[in-house]
Amino acid sequence: MNPADDVLYRVHQLQATRRGVSPLPYDDFCERMKRQNDTDLTGLLLPEPEVKPVAKPVRKPRFQLGRLYITPAAAGAVPHHDVLAALARHAVGDWGTVEGEDWQANERALHNGGRLLSAYVAGNGLKFWIITEWNRVSTTVLLPEDD
Repeated sequence: MNPADDVLYRVHQLQATRRGVSPLPYDDFCERMKRQNDTDLTGLLLPEPEVKPVAKPVRKPRFQLGRLYITPAAAGAVPHHDVLAALARHAVGDWGTVEGEDWQANERALHNGGRLLSAYVAGNGLKFWIITEWNRVSTTVLLPEDD
């Protein structure tokens, strides 16, 4: 049969194009069609996936955040999704744009009970901080000028 006259192959081409993958060559399509049950065309219309999804490991928090606070200025200026993403990073010890001695000070504070400071940049370009108190009873999201 001519591939241009094969309705199922044309549907396969359309489905593959919509999903951004290359359609199977016509011969491969026909071979796969022979292996399909007449009532189950699930695997017929799309190429077999070449890449299998890999789950990212979830990092566990390194400390308790305690009660969460945000200053009015930060609440009005930093998008909520950026605040949540930064809190998740802060809790696992990703201190954001903090470098050098300040990064090391945070690592020491984890073991000695000191205050933890992270610095981040929101998607809108605004810089903001997250501070967890030495006793881990509270964490505050604030702008540098709120200090």
